[in-house]
Amino acid sequence: MSSLTKILATTVIGAGAIAGWSYLKNLKTAGAELEIVPKATIHSLSWNGLAIRLDVLLKNPTNGSFSLIAPFIKLLYKDTTIGSSTPVNKEFKLPAHGELMIDNILVQIPLSNVFSVVFTLIKALTAGETTTLTVRTITTINLGIIKLPYENKQDITIKK
Repeated sequence: MSSLTKILATTVIGAGAIAGWSYLKNLKTAGAELEIVPKATIHSLSWNGLAIRLDVLLKNPTNGSFSLIAPFIKLLYKDTTIGSSTPVNKEFKLPAHGELMIDNILVQIPLSNVFSVVFTLIKALTAGETTTLTVRTITTINLGIIKLPYENKQDITIKK
C-alpha cells in the first residue's frame, strides 16, 4: 500500500469517526431536551375508587427527530405511589421541532390503596379541594442506533 493510500484511508476513517461521534452526541442531546407537559383530569371519583385521565404533550425543541415508546405513568401523592398506567408497547414518532399529544391515559387507583394515603386524597377531592399530585413519566427514546431510558417528574394540580 502506498503512503498516499494510507493517508487517504486514515483521513476517511478519522472523518467517519468524528461524524459518527457528532451524530450520536446530537441524538443524545435531542433526548435530553425532550419536554413533557402532563395534564390530568378526574375521570371518575367516588368512595369506591378513583380514575384519573392524563393527556401528555411531548415537545421536541431540537433539530433531531426520534421515536419513543408510549410513556408509562406513575402517580404519586405525598411521595407514595397511588397508581400507574398500563404499559403499552407502541412506538410514536416525534419530529424535529415538533409536538406529539398522547391522550386518554387512564390511571386507576386500586381499591386496596383507598384505605391508605389515597383515602386522604379522595376525601380532599370530594370536598372540592385542590390537590397536588406528582406525575412520573417513564419511556424509552429510540435514537436508531441506541435506546435511552428517559424519566421526568412534574407536579400537577387537580380539582373535582
